[in-house]
Amino acid sequence: MSFPFVLSAAVFLLALTDELVSAADFESTFRKEVSTFIGSLDEDQRAACLHDSGDQRRWEMRYTGGNRPGIRISQLNDDQRALMVKVLSMVLSPEGWKMANAVAFQDAKEGGDALGKYWITCFGDPRKGDFAFRLAEHHLTIVHLELAEGEANEFGPILLGANPATLWKQDELALMHAWSLVKNENALLLGQRAIASEPMNEADGIDFTSLNAEAQKAIQDAWVKRLRIFTEPIQQKINRLHEQRGGWQRSRVAYYNEAPSKRCIDGGRWDFKCGLPGMVWAFESSRGHIHMSLWVSADGE
Repeated sequence: MSFPFVLSAAVFLLALTDELVSAADFESTFRKEVSTFIGSLDEDQRAACLHDSGDQRRWEMRYTGGNRPGIRISQLNDDQRALMVKVLSMVLSPEGWKMANAVAFQDAKEGGDALGKYWITCFGDPRKGDFAFRLAEHHLTIVHLELAEGEANEFGPILLGANPATLWKQDELALMHAWSLVKNENALLLGQRAIASEPMNEADGIDFTSLNAEAQKAIQDAWVKRLRIFTEPIQQKINRLHEQRGGWQRSRVAYYNEAPSKRCIDGGRWDFKCGLPGMVWAFESSRGHIHMSLWVSADGE
């Protein structure tokens, strides 16, 4: 994506965000905007973009680059691309849009149309029933799931990353700060590396409620920072799903590999995971760059 388009899209996003996300019925508005985007595609583009709602690739969690189902952003004309930005403005906050572009530019290597290689996919047709809208490729997967009943009961997978590990500094520092407030470090630090996108083992780490009050607050603050890339309605959805699956009372927390005493860019090789049944949010830097994950399953298992 050229810099002029990034800047104009960012301004467009800022102008739209308050108008769109403050709608009384977020779900129906989101469905309408995605339907408008789908309607702007020609027959071949629609065939590439639309996939069955039960397609197992909808839940694929893959950080590596390469082909995905859907239509590449570079294949959209300017009007279609503007409609895509309008949809994303309902999911990503202005900061989230900025970070998405930063990830894309970092992975582009040669510059140019950084977001152009990313794929837009609809699993299901928003004009008819259940659907999931996804933007995905290397180190950036954003999914919003919409259900026909008007309520989302799953969310994600959200996969984020950075190589080199210069992005997501706030998340990194927040989790390092939380560690500094833990009193029972031995119980919290595990030797093995944790794959960010995989569920948390039930026996890993310790109960969130067993942490001291300062450490609990620091981890909750880190959670808020993770959600900052989303608009307020999306944050509310994720927090509601979090509570439905047991919230902080059922959460378990663990750090892996080594104590988080320094950032990945400075040689830190540590991972973090907080999980409860049917939900995970994680940070991984033990591979020498950053992977982050957030997902909520439909059945809570």
